[in-house]
Amino acid sequence: MKMKEKMVLWVFALTSILTAQNSVPPSIMEAAEKRIEGSAPSHSTVPPERPRKLLVYNYCGGFYHGSIPYGSKALEILAGKTGAYEVVATEDMSLFEPDSLRDFDAVCLNNTSGEIFLPKDLDQLPQAEQDAARTREARLKASLMEFILGGKGLIGIHAATDCYYNWPEFGEMLGGYFNQHPWNENVWIKVDDPTHPLCAAFDPQGFSLADEIYQFKDPYSRDHLRVLLSLDVSRTDMTKNNIERTDNDFAISWVKRHGLGRVFYCSLGHRNEIFWNPLVLRHLLDGIQFAMGDLPAHTTPSNQLAEWKEIFNGKDLDGWLTKKGAWVVENGSMASRKGGYIWTREKYENFTLECEFKISQGGNSGIFFRTATLIDPVQTGIEMQVLDSFGKETLSTHDCGAIYDCLAPHKNVVRPAGEWNLVQLTCQDNWITVIMNGEEILRMNLDQWTEPGKNPDGTKNKFKKAYKDMPRRGHIGFQDHGDPVWYRNIKIRPL
Repeated sequence: MKMKEKMVLWVFALTSILTAQNSVPPSIMEAAEKRIEGSAPSHSTVPPERPRKLLVYNYCGGFYHGSIPYGSKALEILAGKTGAYEVVATEDMSLFEPDSLRDFDAVCLNNTSGEIFLPKDLDQLPQAEQDAARTREARLKASLMEFILGGKGLIGIHAATDCYYNWPEFGEMLGGYFNQHPWNENVWIKVDDPTHPLCAAFDPQGFSLADEIYQFKDPYSRDHLRVLLSLDVSRTDMTKNNIERTDNDFAISWVKRHGLGRVFYCSLGHRNEIFWNPLVLRHLLDGIQFAMGDLPAHTTPSNQLAEWKEIFNGKDLDGWLTKKGAWVVENGSMASRKGGYIWTREKYENFTLECEFKISQGGNSGIFFRTATLIDPVQTGIEMQVLDSFGKETLSTHDCGAIYDCLAPHKNVVRPAGEWNLVQLTCQDNWITVIMNGEEILRMNLDQWTEPGKNPDGTKNKFKKAYKDMPRRGHIGFQDHGDPVWYRNIKIRPL
């Protein structure tokens, strides 16, 4: 880098930092910090595989959002409370130089807009300094692109899509470009992918909040993006001006792969209070952990997902294997009759299974999956425990939602005996996730169970081989443990 170029960059960075520091009065920021601190989760969804470092870039070359300092502070507090990563927050573009950028695991573009690698007063600079700035811009663009393509992470917040319209590769990398904001009010948000790990914070039925909601244009497409949240147009005012999309597709957050890299974008973040909304904070934290490579999550584009398939028709037991009379169909559900297990004929490997279950008082059952040998399901399959554990405070590996004898759920959300519970069980290679009644209660990495008869924490289990070596493909079945139990609305989506 030439001396003149360095001088231009240093003056620009110093001016930007001073402006940002004076943008929010200390008393207001102190009050906001307390609200963020109180709303932020106390732990990360998964522990980081190694120390992680996040570059939070707060500079914008276009419209400046007053929420930028709050977003930056929120990401810093999330890091401090959970230990998931370390934050370097800056407006100094020199950190995008290749030698500096390689120290980070991910970059977060926090409400950036405009041309973020150029000074705002570019046109007022002498021609030589303009040329130097353009040369630097080209180098920083290439550095960021190489960073993401090579396997690192990119997080975009709100106005990150209102940026670099003259650089098409940027829009492709992030997933789309901003195209007006018809709404800035309370809206309803639809959870497009309720079983996705990054949607664990949300009620599957959706939720409402107030913020500025974007509309996107090309290259935005569900052919290329896994959309997580979108505007619920059935509960939103669709008479607003400037609505240009005719497909009613107004995404709010998504994930994608770009080369070897991972991209997470969330359009929420115009209003300050978004950054002390506990649901949004959890969503952002999970998105950051995904982008950094710690939280595995599917990125198959939404339009390429397999359709849900009902595997129980509610009328008879066609397609299932069981002893005659062991299970019966009762009011649209399959009910046990003390005759043994019931199994799918087909085998499944990576999938999301969704069903409802109801257990009798004091009852015991289980959902088996990836079971290779039906005559020995315990030693050749994996069981999610189904048990009347309602009200229990200290949970064990034998309580409802546990992977039996291996990992306890971190929260008790099972309903009282006689009430229906909704469970979504996802298997993706070595990862198992359990969401029950809208809350994620368990996330398990099978590869951590490396010894026969032993869990990673040193406790014993009943299995004759290391649990990581359990079959990764097999039948799905429901256990008859001698107690009345019912299952209904059973469907599966292969992954």
